[in-house]
Amino acid sequence: MSVDGGVTIFWGDDEHRFRLAIGQFRELQECVNLRRIKLGAGIVGPMSLLNALRTSDAWPDDVRDILRLGLVGGGMEPKDAHRLLRTYFDDVDRYPPLTHMRPAFLILTAGFTGPIGGADDEDSKKKPVTTETPTPPSTSDASTARAPP
Repeated sequence: MSVDGGVTIFWGDDEHRFRLAIGQFRELQECVNLRRIKLGAGIVGPMSLLNALRTSDAWPDDVRDILRLGLVGGGMEPKDAHRLLRTYFDDVDRYPPLTHMRPAFLILTAGFTGPIGGADDEDSKKKPVTTETPTPPSTSDASTARAPP
């Protein structure tokens, strides 16, 4: 995974770069939920879609949209992404739908995580991260006195 939330994986015929930036996420949300609204199904959020991929229960068109938008977000021309999808996704006799679940899961996960360590990745390596608030030392004499025997 790269610092911009992209991921390079082998899919179809070669290694390809996939990336879901905010524009691709918005289009994905629209495609996924418009499809459900037309069918009278409930809409899903991005984490529900990720969980559906994790359990191999995502709708095939949702998986296809993740792959398509990831390829375009990764720098591929839309017509070239379409050609790859027709060859490697739409040919279910050669490439069953389940074979695309893991790549789609990786693409969506990489899009969610974004920059590793946030925008200040280099700075975060230099500074220790703590979650505890230091407790100031007590100035009370009673707190250090011994209990009577």
